[in-house]
Amino acid sequence: MVRRALKWFLPVVVLVEAALIWSGELGFGDALLVVAAIEGLLLLVGVSQMLLVFRRYRGGRRAGLGPWEALEGGLELVSPRPVARLAVSEPRLFVCLARWAFGRGRLREDEFGYGKGSPLGMLVVMVVLTAPIEVVFWELLVPWLWLRWVLLFLSVYSVLWLLGLYASRVKLPHRLEEDGVRLRQGLFAEVFVPYAEVEDLEKKRRKAPKDGDGLRSSPEGDAAFLAINGRVDLALALVSPLTVRGFLRDTGPVGTIYFAANEPEKMLRVLRRRLEGAPAAGPTATSPVSP
Repeated sequence: MVRRALKWFLPVVVLVEAALIWSGELGFGDALLVVAAIEGLLLLVGVSQMLLVFRRYRGGRRAGLGPWEALEGGLELVSPRPVARLAVSEPRLFVCLARWAFGRGRLREDEFGYGKGSPLGMLVVMVVLTAPIEVVFWELLVPWLWLRWVLLFLSVYSVLWLLGLYASRVKLPHRLEEDGVRLRQGLFAEVFVPYAEVEDLEKKRRKAPKDGDGLRSSPEGDAAFLAINGRVDLALALVSPLTVRGFLRDTGPVGTIYFAANEPEKMLRVLRRRLEGAPAAGPTATSPVSP
């Protein structure tokens, strides 16, 4: 109950501070004292929330979570889950952009891409080519300097954000890890499946329930699709249902995960070799670190 109250205490205090400043009902000296007291409360609340986030982060890292997952878990103590997920996704997106711009582009032997055939690449090219035209258009037609600066900032930011989204597809591929396979779709979907929890694996090219890219669920809710341009290439049948992490909302427990891959035959072959040496499924499965 206390932690839930802390999530909303900070924005409520900010609103009270703004109301006191603009109402004009208090004298100037009294208003200064009240504002100073509220600022002190803000500082105390901010410090306490930072400590809560730090403690949860350290606990998550000790439990084997990756830095981004641990940070998201900490932020969930002081903000609603969608807000925490957005707060973590934003810097992670720009980290992917920097890695894509300055890092090596080749995948490792245990990594597999999945973005082939996606319309996102063409969209990125179109936005990059048309953005300078929009800036010139606003410069000629918008009379207010401040608004031109705002539009310029929004234009540059949107281009960088879209490039970061594309970079996350490249720098966050499917990965065969020591204990399981991590299936992804950029920042917008991820699930870790221990090898011992894979009941069956097959090449199964089919259409997703909806067109386009993204995480989809079957109408019955028993299967998840990590689709590219509305299609998937491989299917994993699970021993026990797992939840697939989405951007703002996770799926329910699913028994089958369909996903796209640029080289489905190769991934199928390598993944089957990993499965042959996997131990039997245990009572529980935990997700190791995700970089």
